[in-house]
Amino acid sequence: MNEQVIEGNVMSDQLPEEQLFRLGGKTADFVIVPSQIRYHHIKIEDFDKPVAAIAYNGYTYSIFRTSSDWAEVVKLCGRLSSAYVITVTAKGWAIWVFEY
Repeated sequence: MNEQVIEGNVMSDQLPEEQLFRLGGKTADFVIVPSQIRYHHIKIEDFDKPVAAIAYNGYTYSIFRTSSDWAEVVKLCGRLSSAYVITVTAKGWAIWVFEY
């Protein structure tokens, strides 16, 4: 599978949607393939338990919200002030926000 980052505002037609992730922020959106993501947990200040997180390209993103409604995902991401990643899940999508 091709592991390069595909730049653009829409998902690539070359790969099935379920094999893609979306990375976004205030200036750009990217599509990345699952093999570029590493899942783990991180400790966040003021939280008692570790939080699910992903690592991509040297950066860490923590889980923010999951939804089965794409319109809700788009609405939530439009309100975020930091970079984020959207991943496809078995029940919809997960939004991950930039931590460090």
